Amino acid sequence: MSEKTSNSERFAVLDWLRGYFIIVIIVDHLSRWPSIWSTISGKAWLWVTAAEGFIIISGLLVGYIRGYKKRFDPMNLVTKSLLKRALTLYIWAVLGTIVYTTLIWYLPLIGGAPGMPVSRGDWSSLIGRAVILDFTYVWVYFLKLYAVFLAFAPIAVWLLRRSQAGMLMSISTSLLMIGWATQNELLQWQFLFFIPSMVGYHLDEIINWWRRTTSTIRASLSWSVIGLSLVTIVLSVLATFHQSTISSLASALNPLFEKDTISLARAGMAFLWFSGLLLIFIKARHFIARWLAWLIEPIGRSSLTAYILHGMALITISSLTASGSNIFINSALGAAAVLIVWSLLKIPRINRVIPR
Repeated sequence: MSEKTSNSERFAVLDWLRGYFIIVIIVDHLSRWPSIWSTISGKAWLWVTAAEGFIIISGLLVGYIRGYKKRFDPMNLVTKSLLKRALTLYIWAVLGTIVYTTLIWYLPLIGGAPGMPVSRGDWSSLIGRAVILDFTYVWVYFLKLYAVFLAFAPIAVWLLRRSQAGMLMSISTSLLMIGWATQNELLQWQFLFFIPSMVGYHLDEIINWWRRTTSTIRASLSWSVIGLSLVTIVLSVLATFHQSTISSLASALNPLFEKDTISLARAGMAFLWFSGLLLIFIKARHFIARWLAWLIEPIGRSSLTAYILHGMALITISSLTASGSNIFINSALGAAAVLIVWSLLKIPRINRVIPR
C-alpha cells in the first residue's frame, strides 16, 4: 500500500477480496464441472482454497475493527459486542442447517446436493446435532467456525491490549497441535483466524512501517510475494490436475496439503496466497473499481448475508437443472448462481433480517 492509497481504498480492497472469496465459494459449492470458473477456483482441490482466505480476512478484520479500533473502549463492552455477534451467527448456523437440510430432504433436486449424516425425517437427530454444532450443513459451515472464534475473541483482544501477541501466538499454536492430535477441525482452523487477528490489531503500525520504506524496497517485497504466490499456485495446479508432468514432486508435496488437516504447510501457503492476492488487488484496484466492483463490492460488504443466502441459489439451480458435462452450460449456471445471490442482496432491508 503506497502513500497514495487512502483508508477508503484499503477497505474497498478488503471488501472486494471478501466478495471474490464468496464468489469462489459459490461456484465451488455449485460443483458443476467442467466450467471456466475452475480457472479462478481450482474446484476447491488446490493446496489452499477460498475457505482459508475467508477465515483469514475475518480474523484480520476482527483484530482491527473489534480490537484496535475499540482499544480504548471498556473491555466489558467489547466482550458483550463480540459475544452478541457470536450468538447471532450461532443461531443462523443452526437455522441454516435445519432449513437447508429440510429443503434437501423434501425438494426434488434433479441436480443433486451434498450428502449429510442425518437420515431423512430424523428431526430429533437433526435438531439435536445442529444445536450442539455436531452437524452444520456445508453451505453454512463457516458460521459455526466464525461463531466459536468470536466467542473466544475477547481473550485474544485482552491479550493484544496488553502487548501479549506472543502469548496469543503460543496459545493458538498449542491449540493447533492439540487439533492435530485429536483431529478437531475447530482447533485447527482457529490458527487461520487468531494469527491474522494479531496482524489486524497492528495493521496501522504495519502500514506506517511500510510507508517509511523506500519505493524500491516496497516494490521488491511486493513483487517477490506476488511472484512466489503465482509460482506456488502453478505448482499446485500441476500437482493437482497434471500430476504426470511433475510426478515425483507432486508425490512429495501433495501430502503436505491434505484437506482434512490445517498443517503448517497449508497454513503458511494460505497466508502467502492471501498476501499475494491482496497485493494483486491493490495494484489492480483502478481496473477492479471500473469493471468488477459492481459485482464483488456488494457481495463483499454483505459477505455473511451472501454466504447464508447462497444455498438458495444452489437449490434453485439444482431443482431446475440436472448435472451435465457441457462446459458452456456449467459456466452459465455458475454465473447464474452468483447473480442470484447478488440479486438477493438487493432486497430492501435484507441485512436487518440476515447478518452482514
